[in-house]
Amino acid sequence: DFAITENHVIWLDLPVVFDLRLAGGGMPMRWDDSYGARLGLMRRDGTGDVRWFDIDPCYIFHVANAHEDTTGRIVLEAVRYSRTAFDTMWQAMGGHVANPVADTGWVLGETQGGQVHRWLLDPATGTVSEQALDDRGVEMPTVNDNLTGRYSRYLYTVTEHAILKYDTVTGTATPYGTGHGTSPGEAVFVPAHDNGNDEDAGYLLSMVSHGTTHGSELLVLNAQDMTRTATVHMPHRVPAGVHGSWIPDP
Repeated sequence: DFAITENHVIWLDLPVVFDLRLAGGGMPMRWDDSYGARLGLMRRDGTGDVRWFDIDPCYIFHVANAHEDTTGRIVLEAVRYSRTAFDTMWQAMGGHVANPVADTGWVLGETQGGQVHRWLLDPATGTVSEQALDDRGVEMPTVNDNLTGRYSRYLYTVTEHAILKYDTVTGTATPYGTGHGTSPGEAVFVPAHDNGNDEDAGYLLSMVSHGTTHGSELLVLNAQDMTRTATVHMPHRVPAGVHGSWIPDP
């Protein structure tokens, strides 16, 4: 993945590398401690070189959003995996890990998984800092797409049995529980017709799986107060996917 702001692109150069020797035996990628980790800052107008900022080793599957703050710093928010979290998840998915664990069970949101982090890149000083915004294991971060590359206050993620709404100003997270044994898919934000100036005025759509034998439903949440607006029961089970998009009917 990568991120954009109004004036920059942020590249992720991280220590999960392609290894041809693993081809044919699962996904040919592995963690490489010797590779390091860095974020690259490139101007979108093509001027200047890419500036690299070294960060603590981690992996990022999915970026939430990025923007430029009033001081000129670049703010990046994404789901960050430590080496341990990545290896546990990667092994459960059939990937190669250097030190396999005996228990390959991986339950997002309990003690494992990636966590929402924020990085601050300062082009003026060439420094970068980072902080965890929450300690829960989450994935599939989304925002109001109208604010991609610009400041967004609210961030939506999914975890096992729940959908979470983060308020990055207050530091709070509001969950909506989908029930034991369920797996909610990526929560896609749909703006309301009369949303005014409220960033979160709209709905979240998530395809929720109830296991291999209990069907699926399309869950519609009020994004402002995280209450259920509607449920559409699918006539057949919908296999778990990765990403969704909302395209309004013209």
